[in-house]
Amino acid sequence: MKPFRMKATYIAVATLLGALGAASSLPAYAETEIEALKRELADQRKQMAEQRAMIEKLLAVQGAQKESIEKIEARPAQAAAQASGPAGPAGQGINVMKGLTLYGTLDVNVASTNSGYGRKTTVGSGGMTASSIGLKGERELMEGLRVVGEAEMGVDFSTGSVSNGPIDNGINKGVPTSGALLGTGNQLFSRQAYVGLASDTYGQVTLGRQYTASYVAAALMGNAFGAGFYGTSGDFLPIIGGMPTRLNNSIVYRSPNLSGFSVWATYTVGNENNVNETTVSGTGRVTDSSGAGWDLGVFYRGEKLTAGATAWDLYNASFAQNETDLAKKRGWQVMANYDFGFAKVYGNYVSGRISGGNYENVTKTLSKADGWSLSGSVPFGRHTFIASYTRVDDKSLLNRDGSLVGIGYTYKFQDATWLYLNWGKQFNNSNASYSLLNGGDLVGSVVKPGYDPSGVMMGINSRF
Repeated sequence: MKPFRMKATYIAVATLLGALGAASSLPAYAETEIEALKRELADQRKQMAEQRAMIEKLLAVQGAQKESIEKIEARPAQAAAQASGPAGPAGQGINVMKGLTLYGTLDVNVASTNSGYGRKTTVGSGGMTASSIGLKGERELMEGLRVVGEAEMGVDFSTGSVSNGPIDNGINKGVPTSGALLGTGNQLFSRQAYVGLASDTYGQVTLGRQYTASYVAAALMGNAFGAGFYGTSGDFLPIIGGMPTRLNNSIVYRSPNLSGFSVWATYTVGNENNVNETTVSGTGRVTDSSGAGWDLGVFYRGEKLTAGATAWDLYNASFAQNETDLAKKRGWQVMANYDFGFAKVYGNYVSGRISGGNYENVTKTLSKADGWSLSGSVPFGRHTFIASYTRVDDKSLLNRDGSLVGIGYTYKFQDATWLYLNWGKQFNNSNASYSLLNGGDLVGSVVKPGYDPSGVMMGINSRF
């Protein structure tokens, strides 16, 4: 029995010691598992933090993209709303698709006029401004750079026509020009048609048929009537020096506004036909230099003061049979307007001459002339009262002097709709036969020199 007891005792002791050893190993094993779990949890937290940072970065990029898209989509409407072209400030326009805006001016009136043949009542379409419809497009190419374009046509709502005749491209009429386009057809987009690039930093360069700085200064910035109404200097002063209004085949650079100052420069190649000889066309003798030249304007726009100076130098479009070569059309002008709050006053002075190729002794018309205008507007709530006086002194051998007066009233229904009433009278000296014009209508050609045409009209003008 004694050996058995000793063996049992050994077995018990061994079992106990094994149990104690196993128990002593449990804390080490448990500690290893916990550390592993901690490391795994730390890795998961790190991954989650990285994923969260990536999501936040993606959301920031998406927000920036959305802001850029909204900015691009808003530009055409803002440009239309802020435009100050020769037709005056436009309405908001309609975004027909991303980057493309449809806009227009609707103007109709009833007028009573007399150009020397008795009084005549007419329905017109272009009293306060000419009626027009246009498309303006813009697309972002990269940050700060975009492609821009515009096509605008004149519309006569009294007849439904576009009021434009066939194009005369000069010498090569009837044969391919401009990328195999025939040189005949209707000039549908007669007001503007251009495409180019615009930079927020460096300005805008566009090519096509475009307004000149000189005309914008004379027709919009330099007189209270703008480019419409009987009595506007915008239809009278540009005859001096053959001031260019819109130029075909032109390149225009418009600088950004720098401390209120900006530059508007235009160059036109003129006749696009590749010849170097004098050829007879329907309007006279032309060369490949016909119409070529430049126009330049420098402007300042402050809080209350707007001022500018422009100049131009272009070849005439053609020359008469007894002239020896193309004459040059040269001129300059200064203009300013100042807003006193209770009234806004405008002034403009223009001087120019058409000379060379014996023009002064053959055609003679306004070979040397100067003129000026003074006008103002007085707002009173929704009402605005306008008055203007313009004088042209013709120093050519023809001596055709003239003066122009106009009085107007507008009532503003909404931001872009007006009712208007207007009277104007053209005074001609015994040699002159200037007609009375408004935004798009003609009282009638004055055949008898010395007659003073007059007109009165009322109408509605709305812009969208």
